[in-house]
Amino acid sequence: MSAFKPKRISGAELAAQLAPATASLPPVVAPAPTVVPQPVPALRERPAAVVQVNFKASEEFADLIAEAAEKAGSTRRLFARLMRDAGYPVPEADVNPPDNRRRARRDI
Repeated sequence: MSAFKPKRISGAELAAQLAPATASLPPVVAPAPTVVPQPVPALRERPAAVVQVNFKASEEFADLIAEAAEKAGSTRRLFARLMRDAGYPVPEADVNPPDNRRRARRDI
């Protein structure tokens, strides 16, 4: 029993065999690939150094702070805005602190 082995032909031989069938087709020029500039990822700024601030308060006052902080977005924002509104020079990083929560990477 003999196995069929196809004859291997070169690229030039293949082109010669296809030339009569493709002679009447118009030439196709591949369009130049359009280069879309990729946005440069912004360098994350290092947040300013922070310190812990704690104080004791009555339960009623703590509840008031918690309610107001929820509306303001955080306790830090609440106190920073109150101080700024009172005329103190509060750094912008405290009025609108960066979101430093860790997130799952989705590009993997």
